[in-house]
Amino acid sequence: MLGDEVTLFHDCRISELTLRQLRNHREKDLAPFGLRMDVFRFDGSFLSLVIDMPQEAVSGLKREHVVRMDTIVEMEKPLEIFARLNIRHGPNTEQIVRELPLQAEDIRVEFDLAYSNLNEKRVEKMWIDLIFEGPEMNQVVLRDVTFSRRPRAEF
Repeated sequence: MLGDEVTLFHDCRISELTLRQLRNHREKDLAPFGLRMDVFRFDGSFLSLVIDMPQEAVSGLKREHVVRMDTIVEMEKPLEIFARLNIRHGPNTEQIVRELPLQAEDIRVEFDLAYSNLNEKRVEKMWIDLIFEGPEMNQVVLRDVTFSRRPRAEF
């Protein structure tokens, strides 16, 4: 656990990775601090950074909402990063996965809940998994991660 909202998960037998909070100084960095992850030897099958959403983000969540994640990511060498939105509703958890477009100038993914099987009356919790594919011998810096939700346009 890294504070109350962020948890790092992996299945390495020997974890050779470090996490460090660092000060953002650039004008485009909205967050005052970023997170640097250095991964050295990696013998596991997954590495995931989980960000829990506050209860205010879950309150009133409906299938007509679109959840958007904007991020600023720096990497030492290219790798794939996937964002998986998880919404617990009753005994079920709805999951929507998107690959981050790391070649784009604006790194943004949207999760349209209209295509989910979300039970709006039973929504309890929401979180995002950032899944790093092949992270060995790499440095990843998350400068900023911003979430928003907005109603889906009706046509």
